[in-house]
Amino acid sequence: MILFIAASTFLATSLGVLALFWWAETRKESIPRRFRKVMSPSGETAKVPWGRVPGWVEKLRGKKDRDALQGEEIVARVTAGDLAGGKLLLSQAGYRTAAASRIYRGAKVGAPFLFAAGTIAFGKATGMPDKAVLLFAAAGTVAGLSLPDAFLKMKARKRQEEITDSLPDVLDLMTVCVEAGLGINSAFVKIAEEFRLSSPALSGEFDVVNREMVAGKPRTEALRALANRTGVEDVKSFVAMLIQTEKLGTSLAQSLRVHSDSLRLKRRQRAEEAAAKTTIKLVFPLVFLLFPALFIVILGPGFIQILHVLFPAVTGGHGG
Repeated sequence: MILFIAASTFLATSLGVLALFWWAETRKESIPRRFRKVMSPSGETAKVPWGRVPGWVEKLRGKKDRDALQGEEIVARVTAGDLAGGKLLLSQAGYRTAAASRIYRGAKVGAPFLFAAGTIAFGKATGMPDKAVLLFAAAGTVAGLSLPDAFLKMKARKRQEEITDSLPDVLDLMTVCVEAGLGINSAFVKIAEEFRLSSPALSGEFDVVNREMVAGKPRTEALRALANRTGVEDVKSFVAMLIQTEKLGTSLAQSLRVHSDSLRLKRRQRAEEAAAKTTIKLVFPLVFLLFPALFIVILGPGFIQILHVLFPAVTGGHGG
């Protein structure tokens, strides 16, 4: 009972703090929204395509409403020289705003204290010995230190998988654009437009590269920054191919076609490898979950009959 009360109190307090924070952030966002409503000629606010998203989520993801996107340029906040440590992990996970960096640093500092305090409160509420409470507090501190990095690594891995799967299709479109007479900058713009729905991560990366080149950054540095931001081996090989093609003056369309075929072959091999691993992954659920239930259903009635015959006094049955 004491454990239930402590857990309920902790959960209610946490939800109350989160609700208060969300309410404060929505109040901050309401002032610019009303201002746009007054300044809009039609008297209506522009519909946000991402729905009702709290302001702190928009700041973390770097997403803004349509009017703000039309009024300002999106330029990468990190360069190849600035990517190190936590910034590199944030960039690979897709978070590049200043708010994301502040939230990450705050989580790295606050999560250990929060987890340690939670484990100590849990231990005291359940009546654990002091040594066990200290041990749980140390474990909570370690978990709080590793949780932000683990979350970012998980997001970065999912994002890298999305980029890896979509890169061959991007190269096909880039090949078509180059053969049609478009330059690399125009091809990047076309890729960012066409893959905005199917692969938002790769579309955003090519949009950043194009804006960096428009701002005056050399193409080689912009492409190398792309490889560093994504951390994907296929993207690194693609960037190396583009840089080498530009230096040697070979046919870009032919190089893109060959590289696209090789990446598609790698994607097929990864799919075949994943399919071959399914038989091994099925061993655990088959042996420990399905087979015991199957044995109980098949052998259970016979085993009960044997017990009735051998031990009629114990089971209450009648001997043969």
